[in-house]
Amino acid sequence: MKTFRNLVCLTLMAAVACSAVADEKEKKGKGKKPTATQRFVAKMELTDEQKTLVAAIDKQFAEKFDAGRKTMDEILTDDQKKAQRAAQKAAKEAGTNPQDARKEVEAALNLTDEQKAERKTAQADQKKLDVEVVAALKKVLTAEQQEKLPKQGAEKGKRKKKNAA
Repeated sequence: MKTFRNLVCLTLMAAVACSAVADEKEKKGKGKKPTATQRFVAKMELTDEQKTLVAAIDKQFAEKFDAGRKTMDEILTDDQKKAQRAAQKAAKEAGTNPQDARKEVEAALNLTDEQKAERKTAQADQKKLDVEVVAALKKVLTAEQQEKLPKQGAEKGKRKKKNAA
């Protein structure tokens, strides 16, 4: 009888473990949208306290971030979205460097002048939001972690001017 009880217990534990692993894989899957801070802190080692604070920043900027993503998505037609995905896939398979890949995708989109203007405005709004997110992250991250953040605003402009000279 003990053997049967142990077998049932082991089976139940295995089922729970498999369920937890499946849930974790589903969370990491394609259905999950990136957060406002994800591309800035994805490769950083954060403490538990920092993770909590970063999650609060995500929550603070989630609505603005989603609105910006929606605006960018609404600019393109369905055919353009398909062309974009195809061009991105082709560039990835060809091992194209990111700058050239971006140019190829832009060419595949065949944007109208109105779409270009709308996209430029949406990208400017996204850059402003990125500056706000980075500023909020700087309050949470250590000096060493802050060095890994992208340079924003005036600092970035100064670097470009030095390189141009």
